[in-house]
Amino acid sequence: MPILCHNMSNQTDHNNEWDNLCKQCGLCCFEKLEDSRGRIIYLDTACKYLDFETRQCRIYERRFEINPSCVKLTPELVPQLHWLPPTCGYQPPQEKFIRKNLRKRKKHSRKT
Repeated sequence: MPILCHNMSNQTDHNNEWDNLCKQCGLCCFEKLEDSRGRIIYLDTACKYLDFETRQCRIYERRFEINPSCVKLTPELVPQLHWLPPTCGYQPPQEKFIRKNLRKRKKHSRKT
């Protein structure tokens, strides 16, 4: 029995850590359209449970029960959702572009 309680506690901690990644921009709660080029357009219509001032869900603890269309963001699902903005806290960090030193490359090419 203590093992079960320990596992439940770890799961709760993991869920809290995951939920804490949210930056509360609220964009995931707005209706979206995808244009012919694959760009996501966020509409002005948000879920009726979104508090516009705080950007928090008014029914957060029971959101999936009360609003079945609410998408549960998980670490497995997030990489598949192209409509989340790149600034979303759930998104993995973007790889930074590293510019190579062109001067060194030019010098090297002159020697050959």
